Amino acid sequence: MLYSAGFEFEYALVTESPDVGASTFRDSGAFHDFGDLDFAALQRALADGSGATDDGLVRGDLGIKSGYWYLEGDERFDADGTFTTMLVKGVEIRTPICASTTDAADRLVDLQGDIAKRLEPLGLHLGIVGFNPVREAYVLDPPLNEWERQMRAEHREYDHAEVSNLSYGPDINLSFPGLSAAQVVEVTRRLTHYSPFMVPFSFSSPFHAGRRWRGPSKRTYERTWRRVAARCFVEPPEGAEPTMVHKPRIPREDGRIEFKAYDAFLTRDLLLAGAALTLGVCLAEDLPGLADRPSRDLHQRAATAAFADPEIAAGAREVIAAARRALAGMPEAGHLDGLDQLLSEGRTPADSLLDAYSRTGLMYHPEGLR
Repeated sequence: MLYSAGFEFEYALVTESPDVGASTFRDSGAFHDFGDLDFAALQRALADGSGATDDGLVRGDLGIKSGYWYLEGDERFDADGTFTTMLVKGVEIRTPICASTTDAADRLVDLQGDIAKRLEPLGLHLGIVGFNPVREAYVLDPPLNEWERQMRAEHREYDHAEVSNLSYGPDINLSFPGLSAAQVVEVTRRLTHYSPFMVPFSFSSPFHAGRRWRGPSKRTYERTWRRVAARCFVEPPEGAEPTMVHKPRIPREDGRIEFKAYDAFLTRDLLLAGAALTLGVCLAEDLPGLADRPSRDLHQRAATAAFADPEIAAGAREVIAAARRALAGMPEAGHLDGLDQLLSEGRTPADSLLDAYSRTGLMYHPEGLR
């Protein structure tokens, strides 16, 4: 089966220890966010990156998303609608369109190395975690003005900033030549239905407000039922769920499917495994479940109990088996092996994060994907 793939991956910004870093970020703790990240300084450091001439990229109207990497956060405007700053949560890398998930992962790691060099003079490094481990909550300061309230009411991508500006995760982007708009929507509905059984393989947010949370994924518990698990870009058919089906913004976006529910994968191998599972579910016509909105109950049960919940474990076994059948004869099938091991051991990546925390005290995975 021919397909194309790309990844978008959100990283936290960290220092190796509280006393490491340049003056802009010095002595403010190991994990950095909108409370101390300087948008202007970071924007200067990341300016003129690669990808500026790639016409396959969707670009924002503010000039921030101009290449293969950009700052991610919550945009603020004055009372007249003029952009003033961004409350930065981290950085995002997006790959160009690639011929396979392996090619996309290789490109992501290369870009990670490039951006890491840009951040070094600021004393900052790339960290991976699914949810901000130190903040109790995200509170807008100053509160939204009237122009901002009206703008956010019209643009759904700003919904639930109180969650999105604390969470980190990848988008798995896939396109299949020849699929009709109706087929693209059906695949997106399938991913939405099976999302609660897929996401535990990525769980990486077992911390909240500076301490251990009660389950492996604070991110999934708060996010996935509020925002889409998957979305697609086709001319919306009549009756399509508007938060799930979007009109393409540029021609090359037509037919693209995005799976957005995973926590931030801790390693390249896990990212490839999650991408293979996503690819397999897209191709698995023997998976009958379809949904327009993600299940709050199942996602929150997965977030607190993961594979200890019998229904979540059974669903995970079902999607892996279906993905293997759908990927038979494709090299991506081999990437699923690591998921079988996690399921058989009843573990998620959050367990590895907790194990490391007991040794290092770090509530994130350092140094990016390895």
